[in-house]
Amino acid sequence: MNCEKCGCEIPERAVICPDCGAILPRKTPETEEKRQTVPESASAMSSGIDPSAENPDAEESTPAKSLGGTSLPFLSARAEDGARGAHVEDPRAQQQAQQERRFRRRRIYWLSGIAAVLVLLGVLYGIFFGGYKLAVFRYVKGVDWCNGSMYVSLIPDAYMDYLEDTYDTTRRDVKDMLGDYFTYWNENYGAQGSMSYEIGAVTELSEADCESLSDTLQTSYGIDVEIRAARQVRITIDDGGSKAAEEATFVKIGAKWCCIEAMEDIDFVVQNDGYNVW
Repeated sequence: MNCEKCGCEIPERAVICPDCGAILPRKTPETEEKRQTVPESASAMSSGIDPSAENPDAEESTPAKSLGGTSLPFLSARAEDGARGAHVEDPRAQQQAQQERRFRRRRIYWLSGIAAVLVLLGVLYGIFFGGYKLAVFRYVKGVDWCNGSMYVSLIPDAYMDYLEDTYDTTRRDVKDMLGDYFTYWNENYGAQGSMSYEIGAVTELSEADCESLSDTLQTSYGIDVEIRAARQVRITIDDGGSKAAEEATFVKIGAKWCCIEAMEDIDFVVQNDGYNVW
């Protein structure tokens, strides 16, 4: 190997010429490959063909190089780090994103709390007013509050059709007549607004009993309904000083709990026009 500057013969691995002190270029496989490709590029340029057109990704895939054709990986690493630094988010955008995340968490907490309260209310409603118990409540408090609408909710639609056809009345008229009747009853016998009750013994009626009750409704009012379940309930009512116990029969027609005694009361009230005949 000879020095390119002074021509002095030097060892193959020498870096500096011992005669003139020139820095010798290192021969690597990359430089040899580059020297071999120079004639090809020159011939391609002379023929009017752009070598980069044949391989557009060549520049992207070429690693970073320094003096003497030596690859310097740390240069590409710094370039990548700079690219990452260029994508740093704005502090205001980060703060806004944090606020949105906090808002979403609070909304989830609120919705979860509301759902838990609704479930609890549903459970309490099922315990205290589920099934026939709600019908018992309407049966007692409808009289206590002089509320005809509450009492009318204890009869099936077929029974209302019977009232309209038999007495030429409407649902609104029936509610008004019941309100008059309950007002008259409280003025003479009860204590309006202070009635309380307790549910005593409850007897579940058999399927044969349900069929018998259906036949009774058919015979008395000409209505054809299917009773799916029935309960005989003993109720102790305190009307403001005196207590009295009575039994009432509650039947499930479709998805609705109705009361046989309420049907009897309503039929009597409508016959007498809510006691206005007196």
